[in-house]
Amino acid sequence: MPPQVQVSATFPGASAAVVEASVAQPIEAQVVGVDKMLYMKSTSANDGSYNLTVSFALDSDPDINTVNVNNRVQTALAQLPAEVQLEGLTVQKKSSAVLQFLSLYSDNGQQDPLFITNYAIINIMDVLSRLPGVGQARIFGALNYSMRIWFDTQRLDNLQLTPADVISAIQAQNVQAPVGRIGARPIGKDQQFQLNIQTLGRLTTAEQFGNIVLRANPDGSLLRVHDIARVELGAQNEDVEGRFNDKPAVAIGLYLSPGANAVTTASAVIATMDRLSRRFPPGLHYVVNYDTTTFVRATIQDVLLTLVIAFVLVVLVVFLFLGTLRATIIPAIAVPVSVIGTFAVLLAIGYSVNTVSLLAMVLAIGILVDDAIVVVENVERVIEENPQWSPAEATKHAMTEITAPIIAITLVLLSVFVPVAFIAGISGQLFRQFAVTISVAMLISALNALTLSPALCAIFLRHGSARRGPMGWILRRIENVRDGYAAIVRRLVRVSVFGIVLIAISAAAIWAVALRTPTGFLPEEDQGAFFVNVQLPDGASVDRTGEVVSRVTKLLMQMPQVDKVFAINGFSIIDSVNEPNTGFIVPLLKPFANRAKAADEAQALIGSVFAEGQQIRSANVIAFNLPPIIGLSTTGGFEYELEGLEGQEPAEMNGVMQGLLAKANRDPRLTRVFSTYTASNPSIFLDIDREKAQALGLGMNDVFNALQATLGGIFINNFNLFGRVWQVNIEGQPSDRREVSSLWQIYIRNKFGADVPLRSIADARIIVGPQVITRYNNYRAIPIQGSPSPGTSSGTALDAMAAVSSATLPSGYTYEWTGTAYQEAAASGQTGAILGLAILFAFLFLVGLYESWIIPLPVLLSVPIGVLGAFLGILIFHLSLDLYAQIGLVVLIAMAAKNGILIVEFAKDQRERGKDIKEAAVLGAQMRFRAVMMTSCAFILGVYPLVVAHGAAQISRHDVGTPVFTGMIAASAIGIFVIPLLYVTFQTLRERSGAWIRRSRTRTDRRVEDNPANT
Repeated sequence: MPPQVQVSATFPGASAAVVEASVAQPIEAQVVGVDKMLYMKSTSANDGSYNLTVSFALDSDPDINTVNVNNRVQTALAQLPAEVQLEGLTVQKKSSAVLQFLSLYSDNGQQDPLFITNYAIINIMDVLSRLPGVGQARIFGALNYSMRIWFDTQRLDNLQLTPADVISAIQAQNVQAPVGRIGARPIGKDQQFQLNIQTLGRLTTAEQFGNIVLRANPDGSLLRVHDIARVELGAQNEDVEGRFNDKPAVAIGLYLSPGANAVTTASAVIATMDRLSRRFPPGLHYVVNYDTTTFVRATIQDVLLTLVIAFVLVVLVVFLFLGTLRATIIPAIAVPVSVIGTFAVLLAIGYSVNTVSLLAMVLAIGILVDDAIVVVENVERVIEENPQWSPAEATKHAMTEITAPIIAITLVLLSVFVPVAFIAGISGQLFRQFAVTISVAMLISALNALTLSPALCAIFLRHGSARRGPMGWILRRIENVRDGYAAIVRRLVRVSVFGIVLIAISAAAIWAVALRTPTGFLPEEDQGAFFVNVQLPDGASVDRTGEVVSRVTKLLMQMPQVDKVFAINGFSIIDSVNEPNTGFIVPLLKPFANRAKAADEAQALIGSVFAEGQQIRSANVIAFNLPPIIGLSTTGGFEYELEGLEGQEPAEMNGVMQGLLAKANRDPRLTRVFSTYTASNPSIFLDIDREKAQALGLGMNDVFNALQATLGGIFINNFNLFGRVWQVNIEGQPSDRREVSSLWQIYIRNKFGADVPLRSIADARIIVGPQVITRYNNYRAIPIQGSPSPGTSSGTALDAMAAVSSATLPSGYTYEWTGTAYQEAAASGQTGAILGLAILFAFLFLVGLYESWIIPLPVLLSVPIGVLGAFLGILIFHLSLDLYAQIGLVVLIAMAAKNGILIVEFAKDQRERGKDIKEAAVLGAQMRFRAVMMTSCAFILGVYPLVVAHGAAQISRHDVGTPVFTGMIAASAIGIFVIPLLYVTFQTLRERSGAWIRRSRTRTDRRVEDNPANT
């Protein structure tokens, strides 16, 4: 996850437009361009909230980022309204990687959400926030305690008071009182005591606040707060409410800190909650609504099972080719030794066991036995050809032949991963972890092959007679295939140039197929849950929203695949702000084992919810999958920011957005392209006659304060209770702010001491505007979400949306990607460069090994056949060329080159012994056929479980396994015929060019000898 820093502020009672103009613009003008910033996005909402999230480069320091942002915010502080400064600004590291959603609920109804919220604040939240790995613990719609002063507007008017009088009285009487000490120095030496003096300062109870004196009347009576207002210990804000299985609950969101281990942290959270729950009041319980590690654990379990299956298949292949248990034991031992050693190294360097490392281990299973197979196979061949030698002598001789190929194979495999060190961003992180895992496993495997395996060969292998029975039949068939292969190669080397032609055809085919291959970033998996956004018409209340959310919740609970449902009314997950007409629902699905059918998968359920949601006329119900990397985006699919470069008005931007959405949803490559943005949210606009107000002795600040105190609430000061600090807030009672006519009950005191009715200086009218104003990279923006249509890759969807934008957006508008789409766009186009660099590094390693620029060419030119097979596999199985598939291609290059190394090394050895070039090629191919096919078949069957995987992370396993599977089949079935042809072609070229160079040097030397005067 890229590090993030969040800036938060509150402007009580302000609209989205006011917050954007007075808070967002001054802050973002300073913050934009902060060091190592990728992008920033802010929301200004009608509830007066402002949130800015700045995303930074992956390699940046979160603490330094926070300091840099805070320094820039401080420069804008003086430009912010006093109310915002009084509320305070928060600048903190943010983790948007959701770890868990918890719900606290009362099963007997004795505890209401107000009590539960504050019980959690006092007893739970601090404990959870301190846990290692927890970046943030947040209560959605927290009903924090507040001393609420609900005043009666009519009563105030009758008593000739204004809200400002009540505020002044509370500020004067609810204060901390440091009144001093008795007997403190300097004083006489005969002073025997020193005592602090205390008195009632801050008030703590509703009764004490109600008894605050507002005015002493001439008759001696006192007018108190409780005479004009209802005072209670209530909630600071009630804009949001939580539900669990359609019952009242308090929702807690836990976010993972950067670099923390999710599984360990989630386990610590559950253990902590279990411990704290022993102290819960009777009837109060907690439940884990959603846990991202459930998917991680299921993935790890499934991949571990795949690992075991792959190991069994590999051992079976080795046994079939070698024919004896003694020989099979040797490569079988190499696997657990290498796996255990790899995990030990990963632990030492700080890597965790996750989906990426385990997928790497599954691929490595087939690789790990390769070196040991090469050793055992060659030792067995030497023993059969030299029966007079002891196993130890045969092993020594065999190792002289295969030490160089083993080192070459290992170096080539390591070399293809060198380019990943230059890949930036999230894709580079995934590549590096994969590369480190496989590289460490290969190094340990090579060390085993050069040390442990020869020792085991000398101990276990024996001279044996011809094998009989089924194993004898299998081994004879293998020999028959080998001889047939050698016969075909013997004919093909006569037209060795055909190998160059076939490679050229393969390269052209790769280019043609690559143009048709869909691309992507990371696959969208079934993660055991999905999100639902419910949006009612603009102006709908939280209660209306709750009714529709309850209806959708009941619909979800009727689905047999859904385990439980939690919802937050009045909160938008897409905009991450409180909106009264929006609800957020998370259906948690049953375990993967209970959802084996395709109709039970998350994508199918999302389609069902979308279809059922069309029947709800009173709201838009949109279901969407979770993003591939939780926290990188809000939703699955892509996130797009439509930007107005000239500060266009919201209504104008809304019109452009509607046209863009209409065009995008008609594109067959796109589906469910939508935005929650509207510019039609109704508001009441007060036309205030400022000249008349001045003539009546009214200051505009007095007018605004009276309006805010009555309709929006004003934070007065603080009080202490339960060892915490809470706010004291004043606001008009609900009946005084129910209708538009309530405005005309407000009076403002002028400078002459008279109360002036608001009606005398203002008129009201209805206007429309946005409920939330989003800014992206310091431009006004509209967030748009969308998804690829079924069968379309994410890369194709991004291209389609870009094409629609180019054809639709007028002058003054542009767009940018954000979240997952930003990372995908940044990573696009690197496949060719990665593959090219991998082949280049492998070539340079082979040049150094063979001390020749030509010999490595037949080894690497055989790779395109395997790469073509991989691309065809991606197309046939309807996959996309995403990061996992690219990782598979890099592994494939090394494995395909391995076949060439084994054959070319022995052909080269035969040529050095005096054999004809063609005969050397045939003998090299024949001698190494069994080793090549054994290692290839072991690797192919080792990755086969990935190709047919089902359950958690099945698409990721398909993406990484299928290209390697089909590519190695092509390399083993076709490539092994091409390698001898390439060897003959390039060895002939090498010798002829060498002879020509030697002849040229000889002629030059003779001319020098014949004409010594010219020297």
